[in-house]
Amino acid sequence: MDNPLPTETTPTPKRNIARFCVENRQITFALLFAVLMWGLMSYHEMPRRKDPDIPARMTMAVTPWKGHSALEVENLVTQAVEDKIAESSYLHSPDSRSFAISSLSLAGVSYVQMQLEIDADPLEVFSDINLKLQELNQTLPQGAGPVTLNTGFGETSAIMLSLASPRVTDAEVSVRAKDIERVLKDARKQRADRVSLLVATPLSFDDRAIEPAFTALKTVFADNGLGEDMQLVKGSGFLALDFTSRLSDPGLLAAFDRIFDNQIGDRGLHPDAWRPVIIRDLANTREQLASVAGDRYSFRELNRYAELIAKNLSKVPQVSKTVRSGNLPERVYLDYSQEQLAAYGIVPSQIKQALAATNITIPGGVIDVDDSNILILPSGRFTDTEQIGDVVINAGSGAPPVFLRSLVDIRRGYESPPSLLSYFSYPDETGAWQRSRAVNLSILMKADQQIEDLGEGVDAMLETLSPYLPGDLIIRKMINQPDAVTERIDLFMRALYEAILLVMIVAFIGFSEWRSAVLLMLPIPVTLAMTFGMSHLLGIEIQQVSLAALIIALGLLVDDPVVAGDAIKRELARGKSRFKAAWVGPTRLARPILYATITNIVAYLPLLLVSGEHGLFLHSLPIVMTCALISSRIVSITFVPFLGYYLLKKPEKLELPIEEKRKHGFSGRYYRFGEVLIDHRKKVLVLSLLVLVLGGVTKLNLKKSFFPLDLQYLAYIDVWAPNDATITYTNAVTEKVETLLAEHVEIYSKRHNLESDEPLLTEISTTVGGSPPRFWFTANPEQQQPNFAQMILRFSDKEVTGKIAPYLNVVLQDSIAGASIELKELQTTPLEYPVAIRVISQADVGLDSAEDELKSIRQLRLIADKIKLALKQTPTSQGVRDDWGETSPVMHLDIDPVRANLSGITNKDVAASATTALSGTKVGTFYEGDKQIPIVAKLRAQQRARLSDLDNLYIYSLKTEDKVPLLQVANTRFDYAPLRISRLEQLRTITVSAFPSEGYLASDVMSAIDDQLQDIQMNLPAGYEIQISGAQASREFSFKELTSIMMLSIGAIYLALVFQFKHLIKPLVVFSAVPYGVVGALVALLIAGQPFGFMAFLAIVSLIGIIVSHIIVLFDFVEEQHALGAPLKEALLDAGILRLRPVLITIGATVFALVPLALEGGPLWKPLCYAQIGGLLFATFTTLLLVPVIYAVMVLDLKWIGWDKSPIETLNTQG
Repeated sequence: MDNPLPTETTPTPKRNIARFCVENRQITFALLFAVLMWGLMSYHEMPRRKDPDIPARMTMAVTPWKGHSALEVENLVTQAVEDKIAESSYLHSPDSRSFAISSLSLAGVSYVQMQLEIDADPLEVFSDINLKLQELNQTLPQGAGPVTLNTGFGETSAIMLSLASPRVTDAEVSVRAKDIERVLKDARKQRADRVSLLVATPLSFDDRAIEPAFTALKTVFADNGLGEDMQLVKGSGFLALDFTSRLSDPGLLAAFDRIFDNQIGDRGLHPDAWRPVIIRDLANTREQLASVAGDRYSFRELNRYAELIAKNLSKVPQVSKTVRSGNLPERVYLDYSQEQLAAYGIVPSQIKQALAATNITIPGGVIDVDDSNILILPSGRFTDTEQIGDVVINAGSGAPPVFLRSLVDIRRGYESPPSLLSYFSYPDETGAWQRSRAVNLSILMKADQQIEDLGEGVDAMLETLSPYLPGDLIIRKMINQPDAVTERIDLFMRALYEAILLVMIVAFIGFSEWRSAVLLMLPIPVTLAMTFGMSHLLGIEIQQVSLAALIIALGLLVDDPVVAGDAIKRELARGKSRFKAAWVGPTRLARPILYATITNIVAYLPLLLVSGEHGLFLHSLPIVMTCALISSRIVSITFVPFLGYYLLKKPEKLELPIEEKRKHGFSGRYYRFGEVLIDHRKKVLVLSLLVLVLGGVTKLNLKKSFFPLDLQYLAYIDVWAPNDATITYTNAVTEKVETLLAEHVEIYSKRHNLESDEPLLTEISTTVGGSPPRFWFTANPEQQQPNFAQMILRFSDKEVTGKIAPYLNVVLQDSIAGASIELKELQTTPLEYPVAIRVISQADVGLDSAEDELKSIRQLRLIADKIKLALKQTPTSQGVRDDWGETSPVMHLDIDPVRANLSGITNKDVAASATTALSGTKVGTFYEGDKQIPIVAKLRAQQRARLSDLDNLYIYSLKTEDKVPLLQVANTRFDYAPLRISRLEQLRTITVSAFPSEGYLASDVMSAIDDQLQDIQMNLPAGYEIQISGAQASREFSFKELTSIMMLSIGAIYLALVFQFKHLIKPLVVFSAVPYGVVGALVALLIAGQPFGFMAFLAIVSLIGIIVSHIIVLFDFVEEQHALGAPLKEALLDAGILRLRPVLITIGATVFALVPLALEGGPLWKPLCYAQIGGLLFATFTTLLLVPVIYAVMVLDLKWIGWDKSPIETLNTQG
């Protein structure tokens, strides 16, 4: 390697980093290799995820109080829980965008949700709140509680497995049909004109679970003349009612449904049972059975498989926990008849006493025999449900004892009605949609783990378990974050590689020779490696924001190498040796490049001040940008001189002197045009102001938005049935929704030529009665309630998801009456409803009478209804609803204290008897392996199916054996009451929500109803308030915050420029190009059809630093020429000539680097990229043409900047 010539002189300073790296090239090479290895190792070690990790700071307190109205729950439970939680000083500061305390009071349960401050320690705060709530348990009303704090409410599933049962195969249908045909043939005994109403079940199913219902059905059919000569037929996996009837098959099936709904009760036969079928001609048995062929496995079997998988997944190192949902809790039911109990003189409480005395878990002790301890294990625990029937109950008063089986029907089943049901729907090989029962298994990942390792670990465990699971069991990854992360990172890495390639192409075109282009390209991987290393040290993860930051920074990264390389070439052209030119060139421009780097850092770093979840989402962007800029600066003063020493040669043809450049070529045309502009500077300045006016007009024509929707394969539907709807009704609605989805997705595919081998809609996971655990960090799970269902849709093409969603939304809302259907796309940041208006009542505080309270609620509803009407009347909105719903009928039992006392009955007896009869009461526990299954005593379904059955309800005394009919001690009356009461910040609040219609944004909706809202606000009664929430509140808050950050950034850049130029006015000239760059950004947004939202505003904030950094180096040359005594016009335009190529190459590299991100990064990054592209292109012309004009005005016209006309002593800049 060459050594510096001893005769060469060096410029001041004689020793610096650039010279060290050129002199000690072997050390520099070693450092270069070390940086590359550091970056490579860091890249592989950094955790990966699709989106930035936003820690869960939400939890929910759940307090049951069964049998009580929503109003009672609110007043006596919810408010008490809210008060305890409000004592914490770490709650989120409430505002119109979010909340600190939010509650929902339903009949029988209270949900109170809380949100913590960003800097709070969730574990510590939740622990403290939990202690407070445990103390509260002592003071809650009798029967209420305990309060349970669900600290996992905010956790998001990394993988959600749907375990679903396949349909029975054709072969199994054939075998079962033959068996059914044989049994029915034997039962009919050659009798003609027989009809069988048959229900098949999975082969593992215990038919005793539905036998009592069939027995009751037989009685009702006979009593109503629906059939004659009836007999119950039992076989393996089926029950049938065989009889003669004049009704048609549809008539019989309709009668079956009607009887179960209105007379037998429990809304359906059994969750595991197939749909009923009518069989007349036994020769058609297979055909008829195939038409209703159901699932092969029961809910119980699916739960067992899910449990097996969950226990084994706990061994996977990356798994923190698993959560099952949709698994139906089992019950052992003791269905009793009031008349039968009365005949034996037994009351329901005696059943519990008898079971407790028999089904024991009390230890027998230990006996010491011959120095050995022998454990005594007394028998008594039930090992089979049939043993429950062997329990003897003493009727008393000399009556003989009676076995329990003589008093009750013993059946094993599920929680009834179920609180949660899960289904999985998919198209089979023929394209027909199948709906199967399912259990969901959500898998959560430990912190600081690689999500790819989680995916591989789960796959490996499922493969290991495959011999222990049925081969036909459907296991689908409905939520698959590992694949989503891999796809997103691959996409952004591809965009990064494409951006690097485009930068290289720009370099080759710009420099017109390979050596300079290679010098520009080689520092890029070195800078990226150093950036990865620094980011890893700072705890940054690889996700879409951090990778997008690298792509955005790429254009800025080439600025330093371009300037440094250009400076080296200039020194070589002046005749210096390779050694001296390699470090003298970058040293000359060290100061302006340093200030340009500081300017860019100051432009981005204040983004760390963005608050809330949006700040957490963008947290890595300013950090990665800063790391990249610092890395670029380090590389430009270390490795660029080192590489320049080897790559750049003294040009064979000397560069034209500046005097020649003013006359010839593109630079000559630039110089002459610049002279004209400076000579007519006042006119030019006035005309330029029209550009700013154009920017204002453009801004007015841009639509406003907040954060765009995410681009994903998933969407989800929230189904809201009426508040008093049963889970059976809600499930029926979801079945209609699934049918409509299958039909209209196919219509959409044909209409838009999207048909392919893979269907557009591939899977639907439906949860009825609530929602699955949080499956997306922006989608809040809904509390369990029978009138709600959530359906997760998976599409095969994520580009189509956002296009088909509005179409499906309109179809579903127009086609389904009696329910609210909301199809939602996934959000980039949490925002439940784009249009949300809160109606808050302060008037309900301190009300003493129930009448005043109901009056306050009616007033609150009246205001909300006016807002709903305004939203429904504008075509810009759809899906208008509120979170309270309509009032629903409730029945009051008004107990007459005199009559009750005379009958020996207390109020407690009435409540306990009604609860036992209608909802059931736990009377014992059946132990099976590691399971504890409640034994529940409940009135037979056919005796509680209708409201009129309440008149015959017996009330039993808890202290005596007395019993009286309900009507003897109480009167019944109907009323209407709210079944849902929502509160925010401890005040009753109705939130009216809506979605924009297709082609509109939330801002369009709010603009359309602005006049009506103002009118409603003007006429609000005292004690009520309207608060705008949703996208508008978030946008206004964020824009205000970004404006403050922008002003802070501008102030910091201004101070840096004052230090550099030691002048107060010159920085203002530097800033003069910024407004024109903003105009370019706005025009680009308008042309690209992008709204002005958070990311577009962010682009404008960051543009300031980029524009200013380009002008700094330009001004440094002007200052140098000023010091040499050059005329003003020559100094301004010569600076432009010398900076022309570096500026154009840097801007070209930045713009082209943003193109892949704009095209492939999705809706989140499009506004930012287009705004920066437009702003940079516009600002380039401003920098080279308009800034010299403004500088001339400052010097020649305003006299704010001095310019000496005679030469002064030159600076010692040469060696």
